[in-house]
Amino acid sequence: MLQLNLEQTQRLQAIKLQRDTVALAQALGNCFPDVPPRLGERYAMLVEHGVQRGARHGLFHAVCVARYLACWFIHGAEFETKPGFEWAAEILGSPRRDQGAKVYQLCRRVREDLARPPAAGMPPGMAPPAFEAALAELDKRLMPRGTLGSLLPPQKVQLGSACDIDALDLRQPESTPVQPYQLEQGNWRRVPRTAVADVRPITITAGTAPRPSALPLGAAPPPPPPTLPPRLSLLTPPGSRDPARLRLRTRASHCCDPQVHPMASLNGAQGLTEWRGPHAADILFSLPAAAPLPVDADALQPRIAVETPSQVSLLSLSSCGLRDAGQSLGSPSTQLAVYSGEQHLVAWRRDTGGPLNLPDEAEQRPAPLSRIRIERDGVVLDSARWQAGLEELDRQLAEGLTRMASAWEHESGVLQPRLQAEPRVMVGSSGLTWGWIEGPTGMASAPEFRVAGSLELVACQISLRLSGALKLRGSLSRISLHCAGVQMLQASFDGSASGPGLVALLERTSCKFSLPLVLQVEALAQDELALLDATSAVFGSLQGSCGLRPRADGPGLQWYAQLSVEPVSVKLKVLDPLVGSREHVHTLLPALKLLDWSLG
Repeated sequence: MLQLNLEQTQRLQAIKLQRDTVALAQALGNCFPDVPPRLGERYAMLVEHGVQRGARHGLFHAVCVARYLACWFIHGAEFETKPGFEWAAEILGSPRRDQGAKVYQLCRRVREDLARPPAAGMPPGMAPPAFEAALAELDKRLMPRGTLGSLLPPQKVQLGSACDIDALDLRQPESTPVQPYQLEQGNWRRVPRTAVADVRPITITAGTAPRPSALPLGAAPPPPPPTLPPRLSLLTPPGSRDPARLRLRTRASHCCDPQVHPMASLNGAQGLTEWRGPHAADILFSLPAAAPLPVDADALQPRIAVETPSQVSLLSLSSCGLRDAGQSLGSPSTQLAVYSGEQHLVAWRRDTGGPLNLPDEAEQRPAPLSRIRIERDGVVLDSARWQAGLEELDRQLAEGLTRMASAWEHESGVLQPRLQAEPRVMVGSSGLTWGWIEGPTGMASAPEFRVAGSLELVACQISLRLSGALKLRGSLSRISLHCAGVQMLQASFDGSASGPGLVALLERTSCKFSLPLVLQVEALAQDELALLDATSAVFGSLQGSCGLRPRADGPGLQWYAQLSVEPVSVKLKVLDPLVGSREHVHTLLPALKLLDWSLG
């Protein structure tokens, strides 16, 4: 195999470009025989200059450069830079037209100019049929040469009759707005969302270039026509698993072949489907949402505030992109992202339980009553496992307090230990709803993942008393360790739970607290005269946090409640009239985890 280095390749390209330019000049001279004699020696220089100017406009194929120079022969060299020919500068400078579309429309406009009567005192120009015949001969002679100066096999450039999409219209055939849950007078209800933007169609029409007579001197060219948004977002109908529906209508007054153009194609999870010619005039798409994310069979459902993924398809339209006048639509395309329109609700209420007294098992407090409701688009779902999860909180709390009573006896060394508590953790009412809703401009904007809720909870309210008799260095006292306090968790929110919105949401729906411990010492009468007294505040406190947090094992949120005790100690002084006073640090409780509960 023959291999060329860079220098050899560049030399061959220069030779090829020189030969192509000579062939271009010969073809133009044969099709426009009056031009070479009129220019003489300047003719070859004009062709070379035209090749350079054409490259600036993105014209590289021999046919495209020849057609561009043919327009020079009619209106003068570099006519696109002169006043009155702003339309030519707009055509040649458009980045959305390929080179074939540029020269086709340029020549079409020049032919229309030739068809007009000449101005007074001006000689008649070339006849339009003769100009069309010259262009056809140029195409025939130069199409096999391909790109000027290229060593690659020649390729044909798309030229011919007008073939373009004149207009397209995208709309949802029916309006079925989502029905998110709203809190009204203390009850959660489905409220149809006002749908205005989502039914607004997206209509795009090919632009029409103004005539020079209608364009003032020095005026800017008209703006390009609107294009399809890069992404359209659709929601499936609420209350069902039906697909979203989208209607596409196209209008094409001219096409090269009804069996080929215009063409619409949809490439997605269901495969590639194409519609051509008349079949592309009116299409109704059925677009399903993505399947739910796989979860463990034992996982609690539904997962709180999980953003279901979208099902994305690519909608493309194509034609030759050639117009007699105006800006071509080209080959517009857009992504179709379909989201599930399901709306979820999880609402529950917990009441206060009775007191807890240990070691009197007969006085164990009854479990508080819990009620829970789970819905999806108005359909009530099974909540037995959620109910069991709420009851698990009280079971764990009771076990934790039992461990605390045992630790109090062993760590502090008291006799006749007792624990009396009236704990309230995550007591009150809570409602949380989530789901996708339309964006501010309907399907032309990205949807929002809405999370709304109302929390009226007592995060932690505890009245705790640990008591017992303590014998220490000849003293006998009754000591009691108290903890009392309350932490509320109240929030009302309705907004997006994506990005920064999720951080703000978690800050409002969770809390941390620290409740102090207080020790009381009461001397008991005995034969010995030593007395016990506390000389410092208690070191240690009851720590906790609760609310909503991100799941550690995947997307979504979960309810949680944590309660623990730091190591508890105090400085005690024994006053003995015989040996004097003595101080030491006495440990009352070790570090202890009372509750670590989660749900969702």
